Amino acid sequence: MSRQSILIFVLALAQLATTALAGRRKTHEITVAVMSINDFHSGFVRDDFKQVPGAPALLQTVDSLCQVYPYHLVLASGDNFGGSYFNSATGGVLMPMLFDRLGITVSALGNHEFDEGQQRLAEKWADSPCRPDGFRLDYVCANVRTDDGRCPGFVQPYAIRHIPISPKQSLKVALVGLITSSTAIQASKSKLQGVQFDGRYSDVLDSLRHLPDYAAEVPSADLQILLTHIGTSMDGDKAVWNDADEAHLHDLADPMWDGIFTAHLHEAVEGRVGTQQYPVTQGKWHGQCVSLLKYRINLKTRKIVGVETELCPVKPSDRLTPRAAALKATIDSVLVCTKTPGGTSIGERLTHTDKALIHSRQNNTMQTLMGSLVCRSYAECVRQAYGLSDTAIVVGVSHFGSIRAGFTAGDISVMDVGESLPFANNIECFRFNGRQLRALLDFGLHNVRFGRIQTSWLEIETDSQGRLTTITYTAPDGSRQPIHDDTSLILAADEYMTTGGDGYATSLFPVECADKTHAHTLPTTTDAFINYLRGRKID
Repeated sequence: MSRQSILIFVLALAQLATTALAGRRKTHEITVAVMSINDFHSGFVRDDFKQVPGAPALLQTVDSLCQVYPYHLVLASGDNFGGSYFNSATGGVLMPMLFDRLGITVSALGNHEFDEGQQRLAEKWADSPCRPDGFRLDYVCANVRTDDGRCPGFVQPYAIRHIPISPKQSLKVALVGLITSSTAIQASKSKLQGVQFDGRYSDVLDSLRHLPDYAAEVPSADLQILLTHIGTSMDGDKAVWNDADEAHLHDLADPMWDGIFTAHLHEAVEGRVGTQQYPVTQGKWHGQCVSLLKYRINLKTRKIVGVETELCPVKPSDRLTPRAAALKATIDSVLVCTKTPGGTSIGERLTHTDKALIHSRQNNTMQTLMGSLVCRSYAECVRQAYGLSDTAIVVGVSHFGSIRAGFTAGDISVMDVGESLPFANNIECFRFNGRQLRALLDFGLHNVRFGRIQTSWLEIETDSQGRLTTITYTAPDGSRQPIHDDTSLILAADEYMTTGGDGYATSLFPVECADKTHAHTLPTTTDAFINYLRGRKID
């Protein structure tokens, strides 16, 4: 045999040995998929116009992913049920059923988790007739504290879950939660009494090391994941933090974290973030995408050998699997049976519009027709309760973000109204003068962060610098009158903004001006809008 032949033979043996070694290594490797849904907002009902795929499609998608990735864990990143009329109308009756079927037992704490109060949050749907036996949901959040520095009873800093690999083997996953510090101004203050939100995120995570069981639980996990309700966005092809306290997120540099799920901003995000280039995903909202962190793990060494991020779109389908079809049937039944507090079926048709009414938080610097109609409904329910004439000055106001969406052209049902105005807050009344109204408008017209104040019956003029010059009131009967500093009027406002929500200072709504005379007879914001639209032509 020639030297060249011997060399070729030796190289071939080396290649075979390398291939065999690689093969043996791969036999020890598995792919583990950790999935999350974020900002679901009780998006149970399919709405193609609003791009809400619906809970049956979400369940069908997650079921398919679980088939593709047999080693998996499904999580939620907060805002599971808030901001939804379907949830408030039904009392969240279907949430435990859905989470149980999705396999979700751990969730980040979102700002909308506080919508129904801390007691309700602590109960976690305990009184729901659809709660499956043995259902358990743990909220994780390390940076929420009571005023005296304790962890509230409705949450825990972290949770441990295990992904079965074989009858005798599993992977240990540590899930540490964080919530945006902006929650303090993005939820009703009455619902946040006694709790604080720490925006020093990196310091909070460092402080966990002092907890008694932390050292034995979290560092020993095979996967250590941050499950957050903090926003990221895409800057070109790069994922970046997007939060009021993002400077403290830039300080995150601990290599122990194997990935981050984010939420809150309702954007599609996948990539790497921070100096450590942590893998990160965020799947829009309403179940539009399932976020995945896919880990290749060597079971022999218990080490991660690779990680990929993915967003899996949820596409609604009329061809549902039996599990998804059964869920749809339950949702349809709830839609038929559920009534508003006034006894109206949430499927009732109220009116019709020939054109779409646009109200988008991505374009929140204008007065919209939708906003005008909502604020008119507040004003007119107050006018009726107080027995005032059409010429009396009654002004309705709302913060931009309470109106979650407009209407598509076509029939408008109670459900449509509710999903556009889901929070069903109280309507608060104030005896104002023109000077106080001007102060409120001066702030609300330039509320850059949260959007322009929405009003009814007002024609507002500003100068070239955007400063308010004149305010004219147009009554429902068409008569007009200027509002001067000493003009007396009644203000009807969404309670959320009067208690500090969306940046509105409580001093803009002086306590001494509050009028509680008819508070017990006024409908909620959502019911006021339902009553106003019933049979009314929209043009």
